[in-house]
Amino acid sequence: MALLEAVDCSLSFGGLKAVSGFSLAVEPGELVGLIGPNGAGKTTVFNLITGVYRPDEGDIRLEGKRIAGLRPYQINRRGIARTFQGIRLFANMTALENVLVGYDHRSDHRLLGTVLRTRYAERQSRQLEADCLALLEMVGLREQRDTVARSLPYGLQRRLEIARALATRPKLLLLDEPAAGTNPLEKIELMEKIRWLRNDLGLAILIIEHDMKLIMQICERITVLDHGETIASGRPEDIRADPRVIEAYLGTIGE
Repeated sequence: MALLEAVDCSLSFGGLKAVSGFSLAVEPGELVGLIGPNGAGKTTVFNLITGVYRPDEGDIRLEGKRIAGLRPYQINRRGIARTFQGIRLFANMTALENVLVGYDHRSDHRLLGTVLRTRYAERQSRQLEADCLALLEMVGLREQRDTVARSLPYGLQRRLEIARALATRPKLLLLDEPAAGTNPLEKIELMEKIRWLRNDLGLAILIIEHDMKLIMQICERITVLDHGETIASGRPEDIRADPRVIEAYLGTIGE
């Protein structure tokens, strides 16, 4: 059974068909790319998977159970987390506090216990902080734990957003243009982090990215969208040589 299955999903905004007949399966521990020109429908697909939008047609299943129509927080609790094309951190909160937010739904503390500072509440608070610090260490931000998010360089804000998503303990991580705005060195470090997340944590990852070098080097399969329709799907070497992909996308930006 695939971890994620999107089957013949379509979505229109008024008379505009944003996504048409989109299908995709992601296996546990698989790293899949989703590419296409601007406006191809890539982020719309992410919004369908995460419950921001509900498909007009088709179905979406996680581990065989239907998630289409659920709210974003319900889908997140079932095991899907995401980052955003435009970073959405809590700008005035520290790096540690941002990650703590990701852990919130997993905490079973009660308000009274927190106010009275019961031993259980204090023990849980210490454990949550330790877990957050471990995630910050994982993305290379432990030393910035007390730094306000808006003060972090752009590349580090990207890493912090990934750490916050990981705090929800997802089975599937959706990354929306994680390399956007990063320099060449940061992109290399990002590729290594993404590989580590898949290889060491066993996460399945679906990634939208315009950097073709990054996509071609880390993804096992790639799906290509153009005007909301899938025009190709396969291994990186097949996608690179596909005439339809070259005409619609690769030919306009180079390989």
